[in-house]
Amino acid sequence: MPKIVDHEARRLEISAVTAALIARGGLEAATIREIAQASGYSKGVVEHYFENKEELITGALDWANRRYRRRVEKATEGLSGMASLKKRIEATLPMDKAIRDEWKVRLVFWSMAAIQVDLRKRQERRFQEAVGFFELDILLAISMGEIDDHGDSAAVARRLVNMTTGISTAALHNPSLYSKAFLLEELEYLVDRVANA
Repeated sequence: MPKIVDHEARRLEISAVTAALIARGGLEAATIREIAQASGYSKGVVEHYFENKEELITGALDWANRRYRRRVEKATEGLSGMASLKKRIEATLPMDKAIRDEWKVRLVFWSMAAIQVDLRKRQERRFQEAVGFFELDILLAISMGEIDDHGDSAAVARRLVNMTTGISTAALHNPSLYSKAFLLEELEYLVDRVANA
């Protein structure tokens, strides 16, 4: 009887290996050969699931974002409004090695998306999805009377996503900013800006 292969699980496993290689050594470290060796699969198996390097990087980003979504869901469970918004931002900031590694994968993908239209379109969708989640927290905070309605919750959400991204990438580029204390201070500033706008 032939072995039953869980193709989705195998694709995720290869994506996780690709993400780890990117986080450790950048795009150059994530060759098909290295991915095959690190995953324990042949090059042919890797190439069966991913036609090219773009697909591998996209798979790695999807894997990192899946981890991020699970972390945010857990952090915000049972919360709404400003409490949820604060936990959402906190779960996004690179406060530990695992989250810093996710950000490293994002930066590699974004550098490719800056020059490749197809990848840029994918990233635009991801960005709008993130803004939507932030905006939902803001709208709930308004409906709960936690913050005032200034009429453009989408713009506030977009700015928060951009600022969170900026803080996160600055922390990666500046080792002195890696500290959890610094990131929590920035988080408090962002939440205070929304609350007192």
